[in-house]
Amino acid sequence: MKTGIIGAMHEEILLLKKDIQRLKTEQFGSREFHSGTIDGKEVVMALSGWGKVAAASTATTLINHYQVDQLVFIGLAGSIQAQLHIGDIVVANQLIQHDVDLSRLEHFPEVKSPFWKDFSFKVLPQSEDKALQAVETFLANLKKGDYPAISKEYAPQVHLGAIGTGDQFIASKDGKMRINERFPQILCTEMEGAAIAQVGADYQIPCTVIRVISDKADEQAHDAFAEFLFENISNISVEIAKLIL
Repeated sequence: MKTGIIGAMHEEILLLKKDIQRLKTEQFGSREFHSGTIDGKEVVMALSGWGKVAAASTATTLINHYQVDQLVFIGLAGSIQAQLHIGDIVVANQLIQHDVDLSRLEHFPEVKSPFWKDFSFKVLPQSEDKALQAVETFLANLKKGDYPAISKEYAPQVHLGAIGTGDQFIASKDGKMRINERFPQILCTEMEGAAIAQVGADYQIPCTVIRVISDKADEQAHDAFAEFLFENISNISVEIAKLIL
């Protein structure tokens, strides 16, 4: 099985490059794709950049050129629900584009969508199970002290649920409220996951999204996001990605 691994930012995933054996780097458009093996497993890693278009473009190249068998995205997200705290890990069982609203078209039943009408995508059970197992193994290794680069104070809770995607960095209570009112099932929000899930659904390629909570998506989100980004995420995402493989 060949796995395509995507991160939106250098800090989220690029550290994994050092673990790739037989490394080959190619450029398509503005993006570099790093392929090879990790512990005998075929992998292609790419940095997408922020937003749904960037993520979808990256996923499409991984599928069409590299013919990956699964897509994996690991990165940061803002908490929508009060029970999620900074550092907690969310494994997606559903990915929803919260900024798509086609409700007005419901008044015109003669207007048919040529592809997707509901921009909500379920994660396949086997992908969900694999992601949960990887995260649980990561936590067990963390407790044993296997990751000296990760703070000993880090003790996250794991949540399984819906992740929301939109082309917005949510940084206000009003923004959180608007998402929660439309989609009360969403646990956290980010800018790429459901776009990758849509591309995966187009090509019938399984998609896994794991997010680490970096902020509360409120007025303090910018500062909390920056602090978590530079302190922890690289080592956390790399170790989880290796366990998924």
